[in-house]
Amino acid sequence: MPAPASPTAAGWILSAVFVFIALCIYVLQVRRIQRDGGKVIAEPYRFPELLLSILIMAVFATLTVASIVAAQQPTHKSEPLNVNLVLPQSLFYLVIVVAISGFLQMRGLRLRVIFGLDRVSPVGVLGWACGLVLATFPFALVSQQITDLLFHHKLEPQPLVDLFAKVARQHDYSAMSKILISAVIVAPACEEFLFRGFFYGVWKRYLGPLGAGLIACLLFAALHTSISAFAGLFLLAACLNIAYERTGSLLVPICMHALFNLTSLLVLYGQAQLTAGK
Repeated sequence: MPAPASPTAAGWILSAVFVFIALCIYVLQVRRIQRDGGKVIAEPYRFPELLLSILIMAVFATLTVASIVAAQQPTHKSEPLNVNLVLPQSLFYLVIVVAISGFLQMRGLRLRVIFGLDRVSPVGVLGWACGLVLATFPFALVSQQITDLLFHHKLEPQPLVDLFAKVARQHDYSAMSKILISAVIVAPACEEFLFRGFFYGVWKRYLGPLGAGLIACLLFAALHTSISAFAGLFLLAACLNIAYERTGSLLVPICMHALFNLTSLLVLYGQAQLTAGK
């Protein structure tokens, strides 16, 4: 998310109203899940899937901790993200997704069934995604505002956000297109497959929806290695989990994630143009 401007008293009141409305929407979804039961299929997963999920989680956790430790070293110099590395880094997740997909199919699990890919019609997917993502933005915006206040606006933004703002000010449309492909197409599909489809589905089988959701959300937020965006990413992940349980279709959180990133980048582009024009 782009960093919001410092809110006034009226801004805080308006934010509180939108958060209340969004909270009501998601509480309603949670109550429907409690009444009707969650729709995410977890029963087919067995010990091999659990073992694979733990191994991949361990790799992600190791990479995250190593990145944080390296950043704390006195000799560490933070270098800006190179736009030419954006798509190759995204392909790293794509390779993992392809490998897991092959493993699941080898185990006799049909992706179309376990991920509910045909459970909701394309129009339904778009409708759910648009409605729920609108209710997600108030959480992300307010969490970002609170984080900025707590840390006195001293935290660095996510590297990809900072890079997009830079290339937008320079009108580098080639670089912007690479970031858009990564953030709006590759990242939503791969991250939702991993964190909602695989991790959450497998862990739900053994930990239940609450425990599985908490771990998946924490891992999702931590893996982005951004303190400034951690709270917002955690809340985004929680909303995506609820959407997945409510609909039973992984396509809904994928579409939500894509819309969330696209909207954030469009807002960031607008801010960059306004700044460049001054």
